[in-house]
Amino acid sequence: MRLRLGELLAGAGAVLLVILLSAEWARPEFRVRTTGGVDLSSPLQNANDTVAARFANQYAETGWSALGVVLVVCLLVSIIGAAALVVLTVVERDTPVLPVVVAVCTAAWSIIIAVVLLLRLTLFQPGLEIGWADRDVNILGPAWFGLLALVLIAAGSWLTLRDDRLASPLSVPPEVPVRPAPPVVT
Repeated sequence: MRLRLGELLAGAGAVLLVILLSAEWARPEFRVRTTGGVDLSSPLQNANDTVAARFANQYAETGWSALGVVLVVCLLVSIIGAAALVVLTVVERDTPVLPVVVAVCTAAWSIIIAVVLLLRLTLFQPGLEIGWADRDVNILGPAWFGLLALVLIAAGSWLTLRDDRLASPLSVPPEVPVRPAPPVVT
């Protein structure tokens, strides 16, 4: 069987999500507060920036650690579902039942987890295990691209459910000959 657009999108989303989970998703936003009218000299400001950058890098977390165990396991289920969809589409030749079941489950699951991940990135941001408030934590680009990769898995799984036969002239149902009614027995 050939891979269609849906399987390709789901597979690409799964690969992207695995790669993006290894990148930094969150880091503390470190600001030095000075009293009004205090001007730091250039060498002191450079030292301050260096210390702030080291602190931020020390507590920056990848997607694997920033999201928590439960959400990472949920993301892994979506990734495995997308991979299973691709593999079953290639391997399953007799009947499309298994790929369709996997596509339905992966699409539904990934949509739910995409909403949960969106809430995690916007309202319930990672505290980076240092107890910082949401406003003090920066959510970085790979986190948003990870969300898009999850949406790509959901969209690809959904697209595989489409019936490709409708566009083909061979999909027109054949004419069924009309047969006479059976005789009535009294």
